[in-house]
Amino acid sequence: MEEFRCQCKKIIFQIEGDTIIVKCRHCKRFIHINTKGILNIEFKLEPETKKGPEIANVE
Repeated sequence: MEEFRCQCKKIIFQIEGDTIIVKCRHCKRFIHINTKGILNIEFKLEPETKKGPEIANVE
């Protein structure tokens, strides 16, 4: 399982195969997001949908 951390070093989510695992910080439940593959992961300062620089490629 690979952990993905923010630039501030806090864990954001974990990747296991094609599944993204997120832990709710309030109720401690785990949310599993099943994908057909992750193309890239980007850091953005604002929630805009504009395409920014690619930070991490996941293959």
